[in-house]
Amino acid sequence: MSGSGKYWLKDKSAPFATLLSVLNTYYHPEIRNDNYEVLIERARENRPDDAKIATFKAELTQVLQGHREGLPDDAIDLATAYDDWDTDEEFLAWLWHELYPDEAVPVPETSSSE
Repeated sequence: MSGSGKYWLKDKSAPFATLLSVLNTYYHPEIRNDNYEVLIERARENRPDDAKIATFKAELTQVLQGHREGLPDDAIDLATAYDDWDTDEEFLAWLWHELYPDEAVPVPETSSSE
């Protein structure tokens, strides 16, 4: 654990600030029961004018594909306090399926040496 704190709440330009802010706002256990369904609705609406959710999805895609530069090891757990998964990747893959059930979960890109 890196002891990063909730830096993304103050520094909106921090790497993955939108992803972490949305996770904290809609999934953290202190508010999950009231807000999680709203996140599902927003994600599934896919409104072109919802820039925050578009950025959230793009950042979620990056993390699922293995692009985590600038993201402290404990940031996702701190934002969500998830407890039913062993890793960020397991939690985020589950979340993707919940939010975007008709889309395949992004996977790390593989480099082809052929």
